[in-house]
Amino acid sequence: MQRNLVLVASEAQLVLTRESLAHMQAELSRDRQVERYKIPQKTFGELEVFLYLYPTLDAITPHLRRYPVDLLLYDERQGGVDAVVAMNQLQEDFHALAELWGPDFQFPMGRTVVILEDRKDSPHRTFVLGREQVRDVLVAPDSLARILRFIGKLLAADLRHNQHKIGCALSGGGLEGFLYQVGCSYALESSLKGRSFADCNLYSGVSSGSIVATILASKIPLEEVVASLFGKSERLPQMKGSSLYDFAGKEIISRIAKQSLRWSGLDPYQWAQKFFRSIPTGFFKGDYLREYIANAIVEYGGDDSFASLERELIIGATSQDNYEHVIFGAAPWQDTKISDAVRASCALPPVFTPHTIAGKNYIDGQITRTCNLEWMVKRGCSLIFIIDPLKPYYTTHEEGMDAQGGVFNLIQTIKTLVYTRFRTALSHITERYPDVDFIVFQPYEECAQLMAGSPMKYKINVEILRQAYVGTLRKLRIRHTVYENRLAKHGFQLISEKELFEKEKASLGF
Repeated sequence: MQRNLVLVASEAQLVLTRESLAHMQAELSRDRQVERYKIPQKTFGELEVFLYLYPTLDAITPHLRRYPVDLLLYDERQGGVDAVVAMNQLQEDFHALAELWGPDFQFPMGRTVVILEDRKDSPHRTFVLGREQVRDVLVAPDSLARILRFIGKLLAADLRHNQHKIGCALSGGGLEGFLYQVGCSYALESSLKGRSFADCNLYSGVSSGSIVATILASKIPLEEVVASLFGKSERLPQMKGSSLYDFAGKEIISRIAKQSLRWSGLDPYQWAQKFFRSIPTGFFKGDYLREYIANAIVEYGGDDSFASLERELIIGATSQDNYEHVIFGAAPWQDTKISDAVRASCALPPVFTPHTIAGKNYIDGQITRTCNLEWMVKRGCSLIFIIDPLKPYYTTHEEGMDAQGGVFNLIQTIKTLVYTRFRTALSHITERYPDVDFIVFQPYEECAQLMAGSPMKYKINVEILRQAYVGTLRKLRIRHTVYENRLAKHGFQLISEKELFEKEKASLGF
């Protein structure tokens, strides 16, 4: 297993470091003028460890754009920048990188180790660095060998702690979000070899993401799902917007009738209250969606139960009565039918009516949580793929967003609130669990433009499927080096840039 270390130190300290590396017979290689040493195997046992050397902090974010980093070492000795000042600069640089390149480029301070000079204020500075969530601090170690032995213990502890499970978390985004997730998942399935994307250990779905999570966990082939969306599958019926949105006429009439019987003799204020109560909490039943999921599971040998799955699956929903997030598939909701859990998780007011399970009503899971990431980490995931379709669209049009009207802006506001919540949650969990890797996929500009406006469209737009597929392949190709190394750390092999480009040109093949 390969691990990558980066050491930043002054030129004077690097001279001493190079001498020590030569003494231990570390193998020097250069990749585009990057100074890299392969540490002898005896130092780290089963791990293959590479050490990159840099004389300046400004080189770190360019390095992170190309290579994965498991631990960053900063040595302030021999005239380097004060460690506290250096860590503050790095925090700002890491934040700017994540804003520019995406949330999975947020580098946690928990992957940094600081080497201090032996000064009177070293205990205080150690405390300050700990408060900044630096993983550990060494004060004036007497040799590079001692530093590497210490690093070896940290890496070994990470190996013991992680169960090396792979997770996939899918958030919501309505019908268009579902299409994006299918296209993105199919691209990942087509791009990996050695270990399949469809062989993740855990799947988590919220809202429309629960549909794709169920498909993957139930071993329903993605190629067959894609074919069904084009009406070309022999085993799955074509999913149509007109079928998904089955009008809840009976429920709506019943609710209005129930409230109207109480309007007689009321004053205007009470009348208004009754009127608002008569407005339905959903206009569509969602029965077709529930039946579609149940039939698809059975078609591929399942029995619509969480217990029957070989992989772990959880589906997030929201209790309508107390607005608490519940996780179907985990105790005490492990006996719920998968199709019922999916139907409940997708019940976004006022589109779909709430879904009743065991006498309680449930609505869309994304109302209370974007992804159940922490649950997956606690279940032993060391790598989590995140597919998040609900990204706001940013226009560069001269008239700006105001020209799009109030409804469009309201929807973009909701998308932005959900998106911001996701970014904040991911940032926090990255810092809490620095040994876990996250790879995030969100719509590129072309796809985001297609998905602008309401995600609850009535018509299935297969162009979103194509754009999601091609955009995911493009992202993997453009950032091939960093993703290739990140994935290799967890047993995946990413196909070559040339192969990715060929798949882009071929698109979906439908």
